[in-house]
Amino acid sequence: MDGWDIGLLAVAGYIAVASLVQLMLRRRRQLYEQYRRQAEAEAEAQRRRSSAQPEKQRRSA
Repeated sequence: MDGWDIGLLAVAGYIAVASLVQLMLRRRRQLYEQYRRQAEAEAEAQRRRSSAQPEKQRRSA
């Protein structure tokens, strides 16, 4: 292998690693948003359940 081969291999390796890192970061952001939306929906459902329970208790009393 001469200098050009090593240089091209280094550039190709850099591009491959940089692309992989970008893909992993994008996927991490997607998962973060998905879990954040899910947590917000569950918190909202919990708030609805907790606010509906006193009404049920008042009606039965």
